[in-house]
Amino acid sequence: MKQILALLALALLLFTGLGCGTENPVEETVETPPVNTVATGSFSGNIELIEDVTIYMRLLKAGQILGQAEFGMHGAAVKTTTNANIHTSTQQRIGNYQLKDTEPGDYTVQISAKGYQTFELNVTVIPDQRVTLDKVTLVVLETPVSHLRGVLTNETTGEVLGGVSLQLMDNAGNVHETLTTAAGVFTFENLPVQQSMTLTIAHAGYEDKDVAVHPIPAAETLALKVELMPLLEPEKLDPGQGLSIGSQAPDFELPDSNGKLHALADYVSDTNVVLIFYRGGW
Repeated sequence: MKQILALLALALLLFTGLGCGTENPVEETVETPPVNTVATGSFSGNIELIEDVTIYMRLLKAGQILGQAEFGMHGAAVKTTTNANIHTSTQQRIGNYQLKDTEPGDYTVQISAKGYQTFELNVTVIPDQRVTLDKVTLVVLETPVSHLRGVLTNETTGEVLGGVSLQLMDNAGNVHETLTTAAGVFTFENLPVQQSMTLTIAHAGYEDKDVAVHPIPAAETLALKVELMPLLEPEKLDPGQGLSIGSQAPDFELPDSNGKLHALADYVSDTNVVLIFYRGGW
């Protein structure tokens, strides 16, 4: 009897291990990786508005313009941003701005208007904290200045280009920055008088462009129309036909007639490279 019970127990163990011929998959627990979130902060400030004067508020970080807003006495603020969460409002001769959900770091708030002294406020954004900046009251400039205003468009289609960063450098090496509005309009205030400058534009999908700006007389605003040429789309070839025209060739090595290897990287920095393939001589 003991032997029969032992055999039955062994058979039960075998059936249990084999699952009695049925599938009984084990559910796998997939762990969701934690989402890394960066704590953000915020800051705010306000500007005393001036009758019939447009005031510009620009936000910069490490010399790079992130966004701007225009304030008028009798109109809503106009915003243009590339990478900034700017909220604006106007009420009782005061323009208010607030930066929400801003990454920690050092920023510069620039307040300017034609014929008025430019103010720059430095602010450090701290995680989970809100900083309130002093109110800015602009002061009339005593030195003569000039201004530049223009429109940026697509040279091929005539379409206006909004949200494009522009840099203007004067002879002293000072760099002025602005963004085009949704209507493609750009403005530079309080520029040096009777001094030639260079306008530089680098925008994704378009050829880089430098525009020479002739000296502007005092208190005058130069009107400028600038066009950017779109980059040509690389020609698409069928599979097996090699690289598309305009695409970047990978680095490679090929032997010459004497068997010496030459790498593409050894030549591209110096001059144009032409590849010639031949079947050899007979």
